[in-house]
Amino acid sequence: MAGRPKRRTPTELLYFSGKKAPDANTELCTMADMPVPIRIARNKEMKQIWDFICADMESRQCLSATYAITISELIETLTLMNKCRKEMDKEGGLIIDKRDDEGNYLGSVESPYVKILARQQGVLLKLLEKLGMTPRDITYLMRADVTPDKMVTGFVTEVRGMQYWSDN
Repeated sequence: MAGRPKRRTPTELLYFSGKKAPDANTELCTMADMPVPIRIARNKEMKQIWDFICADMESRQCLSATYAITISELIETLTLMNKCRKEMDKEGGLIIDKRDDEGNYLGSVESPYVKILARQQGVLLKLLEKLGMTPRDITYLMRADVTPDKMVTGFVTEVRGMQYWSDN
């Protein structure tokens, strides 16, 4: 019975693919070389986020002009989420009072901003992963072949089906 195939690191996959390795410095750029979309350049808040993200990526030596679209989408998502949160704060939170044209109370309903915010959170996390900006991705970029200092082992207790893990 064959075991599960060993997972290969990106470096191993590239090495065994027969393809020529890309020059690591080919696409890198500085923040000054990064093309800023007009919509972001004209908005002070969006430009501050742009500068922050680009400075972070430049310091981690992973900034490329090809990421401009992804970074701008990340900023658009962050801006929309911020707007939703501000509107929710203005309305009083997650639940709002529904009233008719004469001002009569009809009941409470969920704020429409809750649904917009919930949809954008998934988009935000995906964009952060694409740019390598989650803690897991940053750790992987710094140390691609991470191995634990201590080995983690599993053992089964006398209680059937209970497995515990130990770093001893």
